[in-house]
Amino acid sequence: MVSSQIESKLLETKINGINSKIPLFMKLPNTPFFSVFKPGYLAFVAFGLFLDLLTKYIIIIKMYRHESIPVLGEFFRLSLTFNTGFVFGLFQDNALPSLFATGFAIVFLIFYRWQNSDLGNVWGWNFVMAGAFGNFIDKFFVKIPGSGFRFGFTPEKPGIEFIGVVDFLDFEWPDFLLFDRWPAFNVADSCVSIGIVILLFTMDWKEMDKK
Repeated sequence: MVSSQIESKLLETKINGINSKIPLFMKLPNTPFFSVFKPGYLAFVAFGLFLDLLTKYIIIIKMYRHESIPVLGEFFRLSLTFNTGFVFGLFQDNALPSLFATGFAIVFLIFYRWQNSDLGNVWGWNFVMAGAFGNFIDKFFVKIPGSGFRFGFTPEKPGIEFIGVVDFLDFEWPDFLLFDRWPAFNVADSCVSIGIVILLFTMDWKEMDKK
């Protein structure tokens, strides 16, 4: 009896030792998933995703690559471009690395949010998630301006088919501040930016350091 208790204690100690070596983001939180990601929040993320993909689809159908339509003169235009890189259009022609990076970021964000449900305003997280999923799903399709899109990662007709995230919101920017115009962006990018601003203003940074 005493022997079995000792063995049980040793096994528990071993398991605890192994668990302590597992990175925090790989451990399943004790909090129930749907108590953090409530149905209403998931519905908001789904709506943001739908709005992003819908606007991209309309732009793809109605416009051609590098076409610009003035909305508020030169200050705001609709300009169809494809981002095959990362944020601000950096490191172009890296569509697959960008896809994997976005996928990893989404998994990390889900687990981080799950483990730290009390950090930051929930709507900040919801906006970030909606934007991240929008651009992630966009990367699974080849775009055919003026026609539509198809599932795939490689354009079969260069100059007619394109890969990369659809960007189309094009704003004037003082040309002495890094860019001639601000890099074109989309609804998903807007969601991520809004979410980050909300989180920056609502996170308790001292509490986060303790974690």
